[in-house]
Amino acid sequence: MSDEKNAAGKDILYAKVKTTPIRVKIQLVDGTRVEGLLHQPTNLRLADMMNRHTCDNPFLAVTDANIFFVNGEHLQYRFFTLNRDMIVCCFPLAEEVELFP
Repeated sequence: MSDEKNAAGKDILYAKVKTTPIRVKIQLVDGTRVEGLLHQPTNLRLADMMNRHTCDNPFLAVTDANIFFVNGEHLQYRFFTLNRDMIVCCFPLAEEVELFP
Protein backbone atom coordinates (compact mmCIF):
# COMPACT_ATOMS: atom_id res chain seq x y z
CA MET A 1 0.00 0.00 0.00
CA SER A 2 1.45 3.36 -0.96
CA ASP A 3 1.66 6.41 1.26
CA GLU A 4 0.64 9.01 -1.32
CA LYS A 5 0.71 12.64 -0.23
CA ASN A 6 -0.51 15.78 -1.96
CA ALA A 7 1.61 18.91 -2.49
CA ALA A 8 0.82 20.13 1.04
CA GLY A 9 2.04 16.84 2.49
CA LYS A 10 -1.42 15.67 3.58
CA ASP A 11 -2.73 12.17 3.06
CA ILE A 12 -4.67 12.16 -0.24
CA LEU A 13 -7.36 9.84 1.15
CA TYR A 14 -8.36 12.47 3.68
CA ALA A 15 -8.04 15.59 1.55
CA LYS A 16 -10.89 18.00 2.22
CA VAL A 17 -13.26 18.51 -0.69
CA LYS A 18 -14.89 21.93 -1.01
CA THR A 19 -18.67 21.51 -0.76
CA THR A 20 -21.85 23.54 -0.47
CA PRO A 21 -24.47 22.27 1.98
CA ILE A 22 -27.96 22.07 0.48
CA ARG A 23 -31.11 21.18 2.41
CA VAL A 24 -32.97 18.39 0.63
CA LYS A 25 -36.02 16.19 0.97
CA ILE A 26 -35.45 12.52 0.14
CA GLN A 27 -38.22 9.97 -0.36
CA LEU A 28 -37.27 6.33 0.25
CA VAL A 29 -38.76 3.16 -1.27
CA ASP A 30 -40.54 2.23 1.98
CA GLY A 31 -42.25 5.64 2.22
CA THR A 32 -39.82 7.06 4.78
CA ARG A 33 -39.02 10.75 4.24
CA VAL A 34 -35.63 12.26 5.09
CA GLU A 35 -34.95 15.99 5.34
CA GLY A 36 -31.37 17.04 5.88
CA LEU A 37 -28.20 18.45 4.42
CA LEU A 38 -26.25 16.95 1.55
CA HIS A 39 -22.82 18.42 0.97
CA GLN A 40 -22.62 19.02 -2.76
CA PRO A 41 -19.18 19.37 -4.36
CA THR A 42 -18.97 22.77 -6.04
CA ASN A 43 -18.33 21.30 -9.49
CA LEU A 44 -21.34 18.91 -9.51
CA ARG A 45 -25.08 19.30 -9.98
CA LEU A 46 -27.34 17.55 -7.47
CA ALA A 47 -28.35 14.94 -10.08
CA ASP A 48 -24.69 14.23 -10.87
CA MET A 49 -23.87 13.88 -7.18
CA MET A 50 -26.74 11.43 -6.64
CA ASN A 51 -25.61 9.22 -9.55
CA ARG A 52 -21.87 9.54 -8.99
CA HIS A 53 -19.80 6.45 -8.16
CA THR A 54 -22.76 4.37 -7.07
CA CYS A 55 -20.79 1.15 -7.60
CA ASP A 56 -17.75 2.34 -5.64
CA ASN A 57 -19.68 4.28 -3.01
CA PRO A 58 -23.26 3.06 -2.55
CA PHE A 59 -23.84 5.29 0.49
CA LEU A 60 -24.62 8.99 0.70
CA ALA A 61 -23.76 11.08 3.78
CA VAL A 62 -26.62 13.15 5.26
CA THR A 63 -26.13 15.60 8.13
CA ASP A 64 -28.58 17.43 10.44
CA ALA A 65 -31.27 14.99 9.36
CA ASN A 66 -34.89 14.52 10.36
CA ILE A 67 -36.30 11.11 9.48
CA PHE A 68 -40.07 10.69 9.26
CA PHE A 69 -41.21 7.05 9.17
CA VAL A 70 -44.54 5.93 7.72
CA ASN A 71 -45.73 4.79 11.17
CA GLY A 72 -45.40 8.38 12.47
CA GLU A 73 -42.11 7.90 14.30
CA HIS A 74 -39.64 10.79 13.96
CA LEU A 75 -35.88 10.59 14.61
CA GLN A 76 -33.09 13.15 14.35
CA TYR A 77 -29.45 12.47 13.55
CA ARG A 78 -26.46 14.78 13.19
CA PHE A 79 -24.91 12.35 10.69
CA PHE A 80 -25.89 9.12 9.00
CA THR A 81 -25.30 7.31 5.73
CA LEU A 82 -28.08 6.37 3.35
CA ASN A 83 -27.97 3.58 0.78
CA ARG A 84 -28.50 5.19 -2.64
CA ASP A 85 -30.51 2.15 -3.81
CA MET A 86 -33.23 3.06 -1.29
CA ILE A 87 -33.84 6.53 -2.77
CA VAL A 88 -36.93 7.13 -4.92
CA CYS A 89 -36.46 10.88 -5.34
CA CYS A 90 -34.45 13.77 -3.92
CA PHE A 91 -34.97 17.49 -4.37
CA PRO A 92 -33.69 20.72 -2.80
CA LEU A 93 -36.13 22.29 -0.35
CA ALA A 94 -35.18 25.75 -1.67
CA GLU A 95 -36.89 24.81 -4.94
CA GLU A 96 -40.08 23.42 -3.36
CA VAL A 97 -43.19 25.09 -4.77
CA GLU A 98 -46.41 25.39 -2.81
CA LEU A 99 -49.46 24.68 -4.96
CA PHE A 100 -52.69 26.54 -4.34
CA PRO A 101 -56.12 25.01 -5.10
